Amino acid sequence: MGIRSFLVLLAVVGASAGPGLLFGQVRFRCQAENGAPVPFATVTWGQDGRSATQSTDDHGTLTVAADPAKPLAVCVRMMGFAALTDTVRGPGPHALRLAPATIGMPELVVTGQYGANVADKAVHRVRVIDRGRLDRMAANTVADALRNELTVRLGQDNILGTAVSMQGLGGENVKVLVDGVPVIGRQDGNLDLAQLDLTGVERVEVVEGPLSVSYGTNALAGTINLITGKRAHGPVGARLSAYAEHIGRLNLNATVSARAGRHDLVLTAGRNAFAGWDPATGGWFDPAPHPADSTRHQQWKPREQLFARLNHRWRTERWDLGYKGEVFQDRITDRGRPRAPHHETAFDEQYLTHRLDNAVFAEGRLGRGGRLNALLAHQRYRRIRNTWFRDLTDLSEQLVTTPGTQDTSRFTLTNLRATWASMPDGARLAWEAGTDLNHETGSGDRMAADGEAITDLAVFGSAEYRPWNSLTVRPGLRYAYNTRYEAPLIPSLNLRWTAAADLTVRAAYARGFRAPSLKELHLLFVDVNHDIVGNPDLRPERAHHGSAGLSYRTQREHGTWSAELSSFYNQVTDLISLAQTGATRYTYINIGDMRTFGGTVGAGWDNGRWAISTGASATGRRDAIAPAVLWSPEFRASATWDHRRSGLTASVFYKYQGQLANYIADADGAVTRGTIGAYHLADATITKTFLDRRLGISVGCKDLFDVRNLPATTSEGAHATSASSVPMTTGRTWFLRLEVELRKRS
Repeated sequence: MGIRSFLVLLAVVGASAGPGLLFGQVRFRCQAENGAPVPFATVTWGQDGRSATQSTDDHGTLTVAADPAKPLAVCVRMMGFAALTDTVRGPGPHALRLAPATIGMPELVVTGQYGANVADKAVHRVRVIDRGRLDRMAANTVADALRNELTVRLGQDNILGTAVSMQGLGGENVKVLVDGVPVIGRQDGNLDLAQLDLTGVERVEVVEGPLSVSYGTNALAGTINLITGKRAHGPVGARLSAYAEHIGRLNLNATVSARAGRHDLVLTAGRNAFAGWDPATGGWFDPAPHPADSTRHQQWKPREQLFARLNHRWRTERWDLGYKGEVFQDRITDRGRPRAPHHETAFDEQYLTHRLDNAVFAEGRLGRGGRLNALLAHQRYRRIRNTWFRDLTDLSEQLVTTPGTQDTSRFTLTNLRATWASMPDGARLAWEAGTDLNHETGSGDRMAADGEAITDLAVFGSAEYRPWNSLTVRPGLRYAYNTRYEAPLIPSLNLRWTAAADLTVRAAYARGFRAPSLKELHLLFVDVNHDIVGNPDLRPERAHHGSAGLSYRTQREHGTWSAELSSFYNQVTDLISLAQTGATRYTYINIGDMRTFGGTVGAGWDNGRWAISTGASATGRRDAIAPAVLWSPEFRASATWDHRRSGLTASVFYKYQGQLANYIADADGAVTRGTIGAYHLADATITKTFLDRRLGISVGCKDLFDVRNLPATTSEGAHATSASSVPMTTGRTWFLRLEVELRKRS
């Protein structure tokens, strides 16, 4: 229905109702077809010849001052949905169900924001990988979700897991959050993204560049925030999923949700099992037992993950209170090669990781745009390495007592964070102030003392000022006190300018920093092969970051066109590096500086049936070792065909990752240039749904170009060696995914 027809409807309703004053309240709840709330929808309503336009809140609800005894005409509009017009009577709440339109839904983000906001209106450039895209990619972990993103590079170690770098800076400079809570458990400075399962995750938000004002240390290169599902979309619902790959991977998971009054309960649990794989064997997984010969050793290690998460949310008119508890176990088994000359014995290793996370959340809406957010989280992380000497003739085993073969590392993090924000509707000034307390402990066989601790207490604030409607200026500042190092004062300045109706300009300057980890401060790892000690006098890495970008998005009759152009620059000083300080001893020191810079360009088109996007980037790096600039290009593309009527969807994702050049130290201590070869990755998925989208079957192929190991020259820290290749993927794999959704409609 057009605007003219709707105005006529308002006039008819007003005439039939007759003159009179509006009084009382009428409540609406805007929902998608699957029952999910639709926040920030525009609702135009009219009664007795009067009309007004308001927006739903972040729960998709709206209360208007109207006479519930008379007919009330409403028109709801929201990007991603067809306009809905209706006439209601009574106080409600009236459920207004919106049908999907031909273009995508707007992307809501919370990372670095004062509250939930549409991504296009956020001051920061936030990339959103929503649930639909995750499903089309058949993504099981965060590593899978990021493999098609520009300026994001993944690295693989078959013991330490999957690491990430952004804008040319390593994973120790990337902040990873789950619902705003930092994730702990870094190995060699990197988090294993393969330990972050996406079951029950609604979306992944990625912000490039420092968010150190909001999140403190490690948010220098970028921030990745996983948003888990906290709402039940009906009285009772369940989602069951099974994912299998032909090389011996089987993932089983389930999500059960329930709503009772103002309470939402969401329980997620699963098991991911991988039998291991080696390029020498290839082919399909064979579950039959094998003899204890050379085939027992596999390049890709057998792995089993068990996890469960509980989300409870209690909603009132002004407050949302929540609790999240999560347990996780990851077991990697490394079966050694049979030892010469008789091949009757072998050394086997096991790496066992335990995570226990607890967090309570509180969100208050206090009128006149006031919002209070608080969280208290406590995490416990333990990683155990055990080595056995195994007799392959009778399969007996005994723990090895050689120093360095057994190790247990324990870390805890207690995080208390609270923010107060004021965001009055239509006001030119909004602001946020907050405090952030982090207390981390570490202990283990490789720590210099029985246990070490570090505490960081920070206050921060920012403001968004609109001198006129098209321009938003956001300055920010963070001050911290740390018990182990002198924390720098962190400023930032962001600008967002709507240069035209379809064109947005963003620019940013920010300081960033990375605090030395407990390992870098207090490591003590000495055995026959290692002599590495920490340095308690380390200073934090400091960085200057600048970026600028253009975003273009326009909605036409037959679809939506989008394009973007961006650039970035990072200058890092007091770089923390492992350096040789004696004949055999290595330690961590602040040395030199590094610069990374580059840019991206991209374009996309979406008409509801077809969604096509493409982009390219180049990242350069220059450091104090040599003046030459080392460049790494990237190119990506994706295409999705969605035929909703038949329930059929097909997607293809492609990325070219150019050669990565770096500097390494050879066995004699001389600095030489090393490289990791270029590669092409491509994935394809076809999904068919049945029974009103309650049953889904997906088949596809990952790594169509059969990438396995990349030619490389690398270094291994304190005892430098070179290698001819590094692992990247398990090669071309075929997969099948089954999903069943059970839901009782409200």
